[in-house]
Amino acid sequence: MLRTTLVLMLAATPAFAAPSCPTAVTDAIAKAFPKSKIDRCKSETEKGVTQFEVRLTKADAKKVEVDVAADGKILQIEEKIAPTELPDAVKKAFAAKYPKAKAERAEKQTAGSDVSYEIAFGTKEATFKADGTFVEEEGEDRD
Repeated sequence: MLRTTLVLMLAATPAFAAPSCPTAVTDAIAKAFPKSKIDRCKSETEKGVTQFEVRLTKADAKKVEVDVAADGKILQIEEKIAPTELPDAVKKAFAAKYPKAKAERAEKQTAGSDVSYEIAFGTKEATFKADGTFVEEEGEDRD
């Protein structure tokens, strides 16, 4: 009796339910990233539009985050890279804009044919286009 009650409680508890993606989303991931494994799929609604944040492990074991529309359209791919892997134009632009900063982490962001790079340093992040054009800065200055 106790075992049955526990099983029913666990099955009814949302915290234990594995998130699932709609078929259109999983099909898009399978097509774009063959032999990948979805680690997490989270539904997000912004301005009345639902999309899915999918974290996956690619066949080469690299972790990737993909934003996918409910209809399966891939909106953006975010992939962690080493700061040394940044394109030379981005490295030069970062060094010119932040001469005293050291890139601690980097991420390649691909949205369609647009590629940008987000660089984390201190409590800030700066984004540059692939050609080195500055896009934006986020974060705060330390006192």
